[in-house]
Amino acid sequence: MVLLLFLMFGSYVLAVAMLSVTLQKVLNKPEQERSDETVSLSVIIPVRNEEKNILPLLNDLERQDVTCEIIVIDDHSEDDTLQIAKRFISTRHTVHVISATGTGKKRVLAEAIGQAKGSVIVTTDGDCRVSPGWLAALRNSFIDGNVKMVFGGVKMMQHGAFFHDLQAIEFGSLIGTAAATASVGYPTMCNGANLAFRKAVFEEVGGYEGNAAIASGDDEFLMRKILRLYPRGIHFVAQREAVVSTQPNLTLRQFIQQRLRWAGKWRHNTSVHTVLLAVYIFVLQVLTGMCLVLLFTTHGLLFLTAVLGLVLKGLVEYVFLKQVCRYLKIKWNPPAFMILQIVYPFYVTGIGLVAHFIPQRWKGRTL
Repeated sequence: MVLLLFLMFGSYVLAVAMLSVTLQKVLNKPEQERSDETVSLSVIIPVRNEEKNILPLLNDLERQDVTCEIIVIDDHSEDDTLQIAKRFISTRHTVHVISATGTGKKRVLAEAIGQAKGSVIVTTDGDCRVSPGWLAALRNSFIDGNVKMVFGGVKMMQHGAFFHDLQAIEFGSLIGTAAATASVGYPTMCNGANLAFRKAVFEEVGGYEGNAAIASGDDEFLMRKILRLYPRGIHFVAQREAVVSTQPNLTLRQFIQQRLRWAGKWRHNTSVHTVLLAVYIFVLQVLTGMCLVLLFTTHGLLFLTAVLGLVLKGLVEYVFLKQVCRYLKIKWNPPAFMILQIVYPFYVTGIGLVAHFIPQRWKGRTL
């Protein structure tokens, strides 16, 4: 047991330290000064019940530094989302508001992409906010013809609630990991709230065929398809202007339902490397939970090993997460970080197991 803990925690500390070094290089990389106005953009916003959020996002798009086509496609909203979007008038962009014929995010996205005229598709969510330089930062990445897909950072908004701080820091760890791994040519994840890809490549890989019925993963399944054809074609956009802000979950129930949806897609993943990584993280979190229990139930060498493992894990995660939070401009909350150190192992293992046995729900719909 001591040897297993030593190997798992040792490898993890080394891996996170390497991620921190890589991320530091990525974030300090000089920004591109070139621009390519021949790249045309279609921004696609799939929405369902976003009447409180869609207009602020559309106003953000009106203030972009570049022009684009905007497609709002409504997934059978039960509120005034569709009507609000239809009333929006842009003086700078071509705007289309569509009622989807299919259901589910992937089918809705595919329908909108089929109608899009831009050579590059940009996706975001109806509850997001973007800076005026967002589209320009994404577009500049496609100056290089070898780039097929890019993604930027996504931060959870913090509205002064402790629960929001917990979510922002926890979600930041995923974004930081995605940025670092993509920058060394082995992307592990991305986020559809801040994603751009060439329409021709989307069609070349068959879009969402083969996973359209899966509740989530429109971003990651597509990324893996593109990665198989273009191993060096996926990049992270590090400019701070490219960061998108998204709303946090307001309740614990919403948070759990969201994480269950995300976890539910893993059983459909066919990438050997991704599956092995998921198993490694799951085992690590199980062992972390065991170590927390061992602090109160054992002594001697096993106790010392558990203490050392938890301390080293906490220190390396502190360094990494502080770095990510500075980049995303997330307010650092020390008590939230400490609580995550205790709660996270049990929450990850619990969600990972439960997601395989219960149906997921999203905005009043069973998936």
